[in-house]
Amino acid sequence: MDFLKAKDLVPILDPLQVGILLIFAIALGLAIAWTYRKTHRGFSYSQSFSITLVVVTVVSAFIILLIEDSIARAIGLFGAFSIVRFRTAIKDTRDIAFVFFALATGLAVGTGSIAIGITGVLIICTLIFLLHLSNFGGLRKLEYVLNFVMDAKQSQDVFQDVFNEYLKTRNLLHVEAKDKGKVLFFSFNISLKYEDKMKEFLGDLNKVPGIEDVNVISSKNDLEY
Repeated sequence: MDFLKAKDLVPILDPLQVGILLIFAIALGLAIAWTYRKTHRGFSYSQSFSITLVVVTVVSAFIILLIEDSIARAIGLFGAFSIVRFRTAIKDTRDIAFVFFALATGLAVGTGSIAIGITGVLIICTLIFLLHLSNFGGLRKLEYVLNFVMDAKQSQDVFQDVFNEYLKTRNLLHVEAKDKGKVLFFSFNISLKYEDKMKEFLGDLNKVPGIEDVNVISSKNDLEY
């Protein structure tokens, strides 16, 4: 009984073609990682994640090149990846979108659809930059969260003069008694009259008797209280 030959099960890949496609995948992966770095906000930026985006793009393209039209290879790769456990948690939902972006780009390159891959990267990266520059979905500009601790014996009027001088709006978000009621922790949502006056505002607030541990967090991104 004749069995299928190996060449019938495993397509023969042209090394030059594979190399060209993987170079395209690297270039597009770098474009995705660069977009991620330039549009990232907050304190959770990870260099390793940027590298991962490039690698995911190339690896996904390589997997498609390996599979091609071979059902045997597809089943084998599926079985191999089914035993892998990914334990790294992705905190930002935006990072998940970038992972899918890299995967989709790699799939496009792996199937030889270079034009589709390049067009998709250009359009999606442009969209990401436009959303980033417009602060889409974020809070209004010049808005911050102000936190400070005040001696409970002090009247709340002690900081009102500083607020009136520098702030355009202020909303009390949270107040909490600490150290058995000896100090009060305040949290305000604020917007400044002038963005360049932040340093002066913090300096004058720190000079108010009974106030310490003054800090400001930008609220242009998502915040939970």
